[in-house]
Amino acid sequence: MADSAPEPFVARFSVSKLLVWVALSGAMAAAGLFMALTGGSIFTSMVGGSGVLFFGGMACALAVRLFDRRPQVIIDADGLYVRSHREQRIALRSIKTMRTDEISRDMSKLAIFLFKPAKYPVETRHRRFIWRLNGSGAREFFGDVWIWTTHLDQPLDAIIRAIWAHFPATEAEKRRWAREDATLESDPSDPAA
Repeated sequence: MADSAPEPFVARFSVSKLLVWVALSGAMAAAGLFMALTGGSIFTSMVGGSGVLFFGGMACALAVRLFDRRPQVIIDADGLYVRSHREQRIALRSIKTMRTDEISRDMSKLAIFLFKPAKYPVETRHRRFIWRLNGSGAREFFGDVWIWTTHLDQPLDAIIRAIWAHFPATEAEKRRWAREDATLESDPSDPAA
């Protein structure tokens, strides 16, 4: 069996998903603006104005991402690259375990736990802020590295398959897997044989 390296896996922002999110947050900002302008009290105007700032800011941030065609996730023989986590690649052998949280096929999170998380700390300001905001429960909820597929052009299962396809096997693992494959092929209790 030839050991050929699988193709590098690349995930970018999905333009169609981002357009939907820009439209939704823009509609919420418009509702806040309507509430702020037609509200009968100061409180209603303040709540509407807060909605305009929050949802309008979200719509602007997502609209900027529409033009960002840089890879957000890369998985290849060099390791795992998550742009929103850090610029340095994470060795796939450093992955201890993975956990998924799926809301739907398009809205899911992959939490990756590492053997030595201090070796690959969060470097981006936004993620460090989220980490600090969540305190001691951050690692349990997010993992050491997390990938949201809400805005990506690749689903969660494709990311997981790419990690396993590129995961480097040791010689001992290759020999053990070959023995297991040979045992499965010669199993007399297999009704398909």
